[in-house]
Amino acid sequence: GVRLVGETGKALGRIVEQVERLNSLVSEIAASAQEQATGLAEVNAAVNQMDQVTQQNAAMVEEATAASHSLLAEAEELSRLVSQFQTRRSETRQAAPPPRKPAEPAGRFVPLARPRATPQLALADDEMEEF
Repeated sequence: GVRLVGETGKALGRIVEQVERLNSLVSEIAASAQEQATGLAEVNAAVNQMDQVTQQNAAMVEEATAASHSLLAEAEELSRLVSQFQTRRSETRQAAPPPRKPAEPAGRFVPLARPRATPQLALADDEMEEF
């Protein structure tokens, strides 16, 4: 009986050692799982931040697109309004070019042609403010 009790004690000692090793392994697994959870939380925060930045960029692109369309429409309207004005350049484009004179001999003074008078726009004060 003493021998069986001794063997039982040895067996219980081995069981205790194995439980302690198992406990150590479970503790290491728990620590690793905690580190992974922390890392995943950081990755999740970074992904959320990237999502917010992406949404902000998309909103800015949308605003920039709307602004460029608005600017294009305003530029077209401005071009349409400006095209209604007569300028010297547009008058000379529409008029036939003046006939060429034969070249004068060198050393002789040739006065330049006077520019044609252009009609002036007369706007009342209230029209000028609207303009």
